[in-house]
Amino acid sequence: MMPERKPDSIGREIAFEAELAAERAQFGLAERAARFGYWRQRLTDGHTSWSPGMYRLLNIDESQKPDMAWLLSQINDEDAANISRIINNAIKTRSPFFYRSRPKDSSNPALYVDTHGEVDVGPDGKVLSVVGVCHDVTKQVIAEAARAAAEDRYRLMAEESSDIIMLYDSKGRILFASHALQNILGRTPAEIETGHFLELTHPDDLQQAEHLRTQLRPGEIRAATYRVRHRDGHYVWMESNVRGVFAEGAAEPKNIISVSRDVSERKADELKMKAAQEEAEAASRAKSAFLASMSHELRTPLNAIIGFSDIMRDEMFGPMGNSRYSEYAGLIRDSGQMLLDLIADILDTAKIEAGKMEMNFDRADLADILEDCARMLAQRARDSGIQMAMEVPEAGLPLMADRRALKQIVLNLLSNALKFTQRGGHVWINASCDGEFVTLSVRDDGIGIPSEALPRLGRAFEQVATDPMISKTGTGLGLALVRALSEKHGGGMQIDSMESEGTTVVVRLALTPPVEQAEAA
Repeated sequence: MMPERKPDSIGREIAFEAELAAERAQFGLAERAARFGYWRQRLTDGHTSWSPGMYRLLNIDESQKPDMAWLLSQINDEDAANISRIINNAIKTRSPFFYRSRPKDSSNPALYVDTHGEVDVGPDGKVLSVVGVCHDVTKQVIAEAARAAAEDRYRLMAEESSDIIMLYDSKGRILFASHALQNILGRTPAEIETGHFLELTHPDDLQQAEHLRTQLRPGEIRAATYRVRHRDGHYVWMESNVRGVFAEGAAEPKNIISVSRDVSERKADELKMKAAQEEAEAASRAKSAFLASMSHELRTPLNAIIGFSDIMRDEMFGPMGNSRYSEYAGLIRDSGQMLLDLIADILDTAKIEAGKMEMNFDRADLADILEDCARMLAQRARDSGIQMAMEVPEAGLPLMADRRALKQIVLNLLSNALKFTQRGGHVWINASCDGEFVTLSVRDDGIGIPSEALPRLGRAFEQVATDPMISKTGTGLGLALVRALSEKHGGGMQIDSMESEGTTVVVRLALTPPVEQAEAA
């Protein structure tokens, strides 16, 4: 007959069972949330037990009887052999163990399982059982593999890049440096760390290099170009871009990224171009100085030659005795005047090229200037058997212009037209007002210009003449001056021509000069 239990004893048992059930429920919840389970195997009789979480990891029904041999058969063969060796060693050494396993069936959700185990040792020192806690680490392993692959890709990109890529911490210590540092400068990270690169920087470039070290702001990219001494002793031109990596809301960077490249070849080209430009500017200044200094020396004797030839030609002090002397005096006078005009054109061209041609803008009438220039060249036209015709508005063509420059434009255009028109030909002069511009057109029916030569005209000393005798009488400065002077007046020049049919030169001049020239005037 069993002893009768007291009511308070029954109550404690019920409470204990309820507490135990609650703990099991909490443990089961923890197993599901953390995706782990455990197994236990007694060595004395081989009895095996699995927790509910273990069944979930194995993706099998809880009705299946726990069996360690079956479990090992579900694991990758290589891993299974390794597991047996690890557990046997743990039993022999009475020590904890760990292994990672993969299932044979790749459809199992738990592709990677980490097992941490212990051995249960009895009072007599014998191992009674082995316990393993299994944790599904599939997501972790996949994430680690993806991160490792990404790191490998970025490392490969950085190592194979021709640029020097460097990562610094907030103290200026180098955390990473690509192989390009060694390839370009022959240096190690330790040689340039924490500002040591300033010791290798060319003294003339220290300010540029130090600019990279000042406090960076979020979003700022700082650039500098400077020279760094190679291990061999020569200097390498480097172009560096530096930016900071900031935590959200932080004022100071937690890391600094620097990307530098070798620009020595580019800098060498720049220095060559600069030297060539300086040389060209020096040559231009020397040319301008020479022309300016020679102008007086050339003009003075030419004026004397022209003056005395005028006296001789006009027989101011009596007859010379032979008509040929008068003819020769005229030739001397004409040649001297031609040379004087040439010197004036050369000096004006030099001034324009040097940007020192001053325009004196005033009220002028292009119609009056056209008539004056036509009268000056009328005798030459008659002697050459060329007819000139002019059409201008009766009211005139008033504009703001430099009178001397306008006369140069007109005389050059008319002289060219007469020079390249054969006897019996014609030269037409037309001028009109077109909105804010005055348009001047000089057309002839002379020898014309080949189409392939048109682009060259208007550049100094460029000549295009099909007749070698005609080409000897010019310098190629006339149209260059016309173009430059028309541009000084806010306009331009256009040439249209056909070989053997004639040439038309159109010049446009602004009624009001450009603002900066008007203010200077």
